[in-house]
Amino acid sequence: MTKPQSHGKVRIRLKCGRGHLGVHRVACVGVLLVCASLFVPEAVADPGQLTFVEAESDGVGGVDGLYGAVTVAVSPDGAHVYATGRYDNAVAVFSRNATTGELTFVEAQFQGVGGVSGLNDPYSLAVSPDGAHVYATGNLSDSVAVFSRNVTTGTLTFVEAQFDGVGGVNGLWRAAGVDVSPDGAHVYVTAMLDDAVAVFSRNATTGELTFVEAQFDGVGGVEGIDEVWEVTVSPDGAHVYVGAIIDDAVAAFSRNATTGELTFVEAEFDGVGGVQGLGSGGIRFMAMSPEGTHLYIANADENAVAVFSRNASTGELTFVEAQFDGVGGVDGLGGCFGVGVSPDGSNVYAVASATYDIDDAIAVFSRDTETGELTFIEAHFDGVGGVSGLDGGVTVALSPAGDHVYVACIDDSSVAVFSRQVSSPVPTASLVALGVLSLALLGIASRRLRVR
Repeated sequence: MTKPQSHGKVRIRLKCGRGHLGVHRVACVGVLLVCASLFVPEAVADPGQLTFVEAESDGVGGVDGLYGAVTVAVSPDGAHVYATGRYDNAVAVFSRNATTGELTFVEAQFQGVGGVSGLNDPYSLAVSPDGAHVYATGNLSDSVAVFSRNVTTGTLTFVEAQFDGVGGVNGLWRAAGVDVSPDGAHVYVTAMLDDAVAVFSRNATTGELTFVEAQFDGVGGVEGIDEVWEVTVSPDGAHVYVGAIIDDAVAAFSRNATTGELTFVEAEFDGVGGVQGLGSGGIRFMAMSPEGTHLYIANADENAVAVFSRNASTGELTFVEAQFDGVGGVDGLGGCFGVGVSPDGSNVYAVASATYDIDDAIAVFSRDTETGELTFIEAHFDGVGGVSGLDGGVTVALSPAGDHVYVACIDDSSVAVFSRQVSSPVPTASLVALGVLSLALLGIASRRLRVR
């Protein structure tokens, strides 16, 4: 055996003699891998971070129906994406690549074409939980339009439209937001100039709607829904929440799961009881966490996202905090219009700025699932780092698996696509530790590893 030379340094000598050649070679390779890994940079990606994929724009590559895109939704099966084009009076349909998130244009349904009605200035849309139907509001036609959905191709077929003042329907004057209850039994529509929430029962087979009732601001003790904009039903179906522009408030209703009827619970007003982030008439879209414990509200005028905790029994809300653009390092909330929560509940995404021309960005926050509080991670801006199609962000939607994020942008008449980091990469330090452990086990097994 050759005696190793010593120069005051620790020397490692592996004896790879005959009879043990295979084992010792593996041990030698292990040492090299461990040493090499020490020079690999630590992984830095955090869960929730985004990478720009593409943008689908009206008039490009055959895409149609996206002029003035305002609302985007992903089908429950993740196969298709739907977006409204306000200036096109249309709903655009895309197929979705589940691996890359990329979109392929399928068709567009236009007001007045093929018998379609009730789609004049479509503000919002929702896909039923069973994926069978799509509902879109017509702001200038005071209506909600109903489409059946082909689950294979994603194509839509017009079913009917419900109009304010027709057939006993009430509370749809300047219809804005729409949502479907988780059990698929009812559809809720807000009306800006009626200051109301209209309730419809839904035929799960045909998708057709039957008017049930409407709740009006200032009637029967209801308050906080003056020029109501957005509506969302809690994941358990027990409560309905609406946000109002003039009142700078969010109102809570309890829901009768059998009839769909609503009972006013309370309203939270900006500047009352410590509530912030709802003022200046800037309330726009909102989203609830998947477990139903927290409500997030975008405010365009205050450049903010307001956070409330929810009492699942009573439906009452308690203000938690508000994240403001430019405060505490937060960026990308200038003119904040839309907000979405990831399906795993770990992240919140806010988009800005429709008609405000401030940030044209999507801001990423990590979310404390216990408190609902947010921590800013990053922001992506239109025209920066290869990002495009993000001018005038209005709404945001996530795929069912949470691996892709879609943003409807009114100024670019587009849907911007991002991939989402869904989990933490294995840190290099952990790989090093694993390599060291493996090497030690190999050494013990061979009994031929000598350190001098």
